[in-house]
Amino acid sequence: MRYIEEKNVSFEHVRSSDELGRYLVAARDLSPGDLVLTERPLVFGPKGMPDPEAVMPCVGCYKPVSTEAGERCSKCGWPVCSGNCPGLTDPRHHGAECLILSARPDCELKDMFNYYRHDALLPLRCVLLQSVDPDKWSKLTEMQSHMECRTPGTEAYDDANEFIVEYLMNNFISKLDEATKKKHLPNISPDLIHKMCGIIDTNALEIRHPEGSELLALFTNTCIMEHSCIPNTKHTFAQSVKDKNELFRITVKVVVPVQKGNHITTMYSHALWGTQARRQHLKDTKYFACKCQRCSDPTELGTYLSAMKCLGDDGNPCDGIHLPEDPLDDETEWACNKCSVKINNSQVNMIISQMGEEVENVQMMGGSPMMLENLLCRLSTFLHPNHYHLYAIKHSLIQLYGRLTDQMSQNMLDKKIMMCRDLIKITKTLDPGNARLSLYNAVLQYELHTALVLSAKNPKNDGTPRTDEEVKQLLVEAKDTIEDAIVSLKDDLEETSGNQLLEVIQKSKKEFDRLCQEKK
Repeated sequence: MRYIEEKNVSFEHVRSSDELGRYLVAARDLSPGDLVLTERPLVFGPKGMPDPEAVMPCVGCYKPVSTEAGERCSKCGWPVCSGNCPGLTDPRHHGAECLILSARPDCELKDMFNYYRHDALLPLRCVLLQSVDPDKWSKLTEMQSHMECRTPGTEAYDDANEFIVEYLMNNFISKLDEATKKKHLPNISPDLIHKMCGIIDTNALEIRHPEGSELLALFTNTCIMEHSCIPNTKHTFAQSVKDKNELFRITVKVVVPVQKGNHITTMYSHALWGTQARRQHLKDTKYFACKCQRCSDPTELGTYLSAMKCLGDDGNPCDGIHLPEDPLDDETEWACNKCSVKINNSQVNMIISQMGEEVENVQMMGGSPMMLENLLCRLSTFLHPNHYHLYAIKHSLIQLYGRLTDQMSQNMLDKKIMMCRDLIKITKTLDPGNARLSLYNAVLQYELHTALVLSAKNPKNDGTPRTDEEVKQLLVEAKDTIEDAIVSLKDDLEETSGNQLLEVIQKSKKEFDRLCQEKK
């Protein structure tokens, strides 16, 4: 047993088991806000942008830059925000890799995504730690890579081989002279780059840059933390720093009470995916099968986030719901809670996958309220009202309703209020400490607040005015929701989305306070 010891860090036990590997347990009772650990990243690098033909991240500071009109690094030709970007000479950013990338000096304006593969930069920066920082290299190579699962023929191996390993070896490393290779990459091979890809896939954390790009970073101690689909910690990254060495420092804090001896956990999947989607993602990327409390519960803590409606059999309708008999079994049958009808797991997966594509397509098209309502109505025939596909549609609808405040009848306001309350209940159950869904919760609380305030100003459905007591009840709930929204965002202010949302909410809070003074 050993301890993680850093300034201002709670001392937590590091233990290990065959099933979990290394993991953390609380050395004392921990309360929300208690610090678990904080550390600088070993190495970090950019991910590709969603539309790389139009925008790519600067290799020195990661700001999105136009691929056509943007400047290029004078040495290697990769897109940059400016030839004077400080990160171009900083070895933690572009400084060390530039020499390697300069082995292919040509610039390209067509097929940019395949020519400038930003997802290959982090593996390159990893192998360059051999010469840039041998101490970090030693720590990096101790991380789990799961190479036993990434053998030739597997999707993970073949993708890494085509898009990263061969890309780096053929375009850059093979063109280096022996002296350069010996000095900067003394130990380099396709197998070593594959190992770096495995370490990144298994351990890297995603960082959202304030201006919209994304990065991946590796941390020595944070990677020890065990996954749970109901995590008890939240992590944030320092981005507005005076000391450049503190950039992307991670801080991990407790968000719900943790008793002494209990595991300290984080989450490596999406909190609003159903159990099968989460578990499959973890198997594909982290190489383990999650057996946490939420995954083990067919109802997902009573939220029914994956549940389907039973349509009955042989013309006999049924209003029951289908749940997996054993959610930890990939081949489980789904049984109705009211009749004898069962459906197999492959049928469920096919239906849910098709519905997911429909939801994604409508949202990518910027679906109108009518389009989303039609899709909601259609999918509601087959899915439990709390299903995660319906959650996604409702979350979008609630925000669209918010833009139509002048056109909303009291019936529509009542519908929005009910929808907000339902989604808040699900969100709070799945993430009581705002570890992963703080922005979702803040949006829901804010939209509920605006609907409650509008209702307080409007007459009732029958046209009669509200009593003072009815107005008071609405405004008291509105006060609670706006305050909950503000608290929910307290750890998200390093991100542009969190800051922008807080500005909107605080403006509404001032208007609400004035209203309350008027209403006494």
